[in-house]
Amino acid sequence: MYFPSKKDKWLTIVIWGIALLGFITPLIKAQLISAFIMLLLGLFLLWFWFKTGYKIEGGKIKIHYGPIRQTIKINEIEVIMKSKSPLTAPALSMDRIQIRCGRYDIFSISPQNQDRFLEVITDMNPDISLDTRLLNK
Repeated sequence: MYFPSKKDKWLTIVIWGIALLGFITPLIKAQLISAFIMLLLGLFLLWFWFKTGYKIEGGKIKIHYGPIRQTIKINEIEVIMKSKSPLTAPALSMDRIQIRCGRYDIFSISPQNQDRFLEVITDMNPDISLDTRLLNK
């Protein structure tokens, strides 16, 4: 089952603004080589925009964040907590959940349909401890 990342409006403006302005500004100034380089960088940035999501299959959560791939084994998940942390994470929204596996592995993600995502995960591993803020909606 695939869950796309939730996308905040302000982040939409930032990512698309950087991608477009970075390309258009050198193009207007007739700096074609710079425009081409900025086009490539803008497309790389948009790769994150279009390809951020979370796939649940085979007892694992496969995180796709542009070219970056991570995997979480569902049976190793101990705690899922609500988070608004602005730290870098494979998420396009500040409405995040933190998944803790083991002592030091913490993943912050932002599935669009958070309730369904949690339902699927907890059905596969009912021993997961959920933050009370996730239960009281």
